[in-house]
Amino acid sequence: MNSDNNLSDFTLTYQIGNTPVFEKMGVIPQYLRFYSKNLKRTWRVNLKEDKQQGILKMNGLVAFNYFYNDLGCRMQRVVEGVVVEEWMIEEFVMEIRD
Repeated sequence: MNSDNNLSDFTLTYQIGNTPVFEKMGVIPQYLRFYSKNLKRTWRVNLKEDKQQGILKMNGLVAFNYFYNDLGCRMQRVVEGVVVEEWMIEEFVMEIRD
C-alpha cells in the first residue's frame, strides 16, 4: 500500500568503502543510506549482516522500520508505535567509495 502523502519516495544506497575508516579499523565498512526527498531527510546505518532490520527515527521517535536483505528493502511507516503502511523501496543505488 502506498501513501497518499507520498512518504514512500525512499531511495536506498548501498555504500561500501571509506578510506579513513579502513585505515583506522582494518575493515571495509558497509552502510545503508536511506533518503526521502519529500521529507528532506537522510539516514545512514552500518550494515553488519546480509539480512538486517532496524529503525529510522525522526525527532527522537521511531518513524520507520526497515527490513533489508539481498532481495531488497521493505519499509514500514510507524505512527505512535503502530505500523500504518508498508512498501518496498523501488530505487536502489550501489556506491563504492575509496
